[in-house]
Amino acid sequence: MATTASAFVGTTTEPRYTKVAIWLHWLIGLAVIANICLAMLTEGMPRDVHRAAMGVHKALGITILALTLVRIVWRLLHKAPPLPAAVPAWQRPLSKIVHFLFYALLVLLPLSGWVWMSAADAPIDFFGLFTVPSLVAPDKPLADVMHERHELLGLTMLALVVIHILAALKHQFVDRSGVTARMNPF
Repeated sequence: MATTASAFVGTTTEPRYTKVAIWLHWLIGLAVIANICLAMLTEGMPRDVHRAAMGVHKALGITILALTLVRIVWRLLHKAPPLPAAVPAWQRPLSKIVHFLFYALLVLLPLSGWVWMSAADAPIDFFGLFTVPSLVAPDKPLADVMHERHELLGLTMLALVVIHILAALKHQFVDRSGVTARMNPF
């Protein structure tokens, strides 16, 4: 019988994700949370503050897309560890669905923003290093549609992040199932 993780240390005899997968998870996760905050918390701020925050938001979105593509390739080449035996059978397919939704959103959300900015003829400056090439020609109706899609995808991502964090906390402190230890970077 497998031992479960300590409530605070994260040690376990269960198989873990690779170090690369773990660090990509945390880098992408923190970048997504930062981007959600940039988009939502700067909305009512003075125009120059909001514009600067959106510049970072856009560049961070491109970074998230690039890191996600690396993570997808890494995941295809490195099998995920099995879920601990303590995880109930009904949660196993739900876990696969949530992972799929995260990967889909991590690609579609930045892509929708990139198409939106391209169609709006608003080039994306990548942290002052270079300008990200446009994906489509300027097209106001397309820009309007992509703006709406981007916001909808962003709200969906926010909901999924909240659910993911609450589920991780439940696994760690209520179930003590060892699931969170698989992704603990320490």
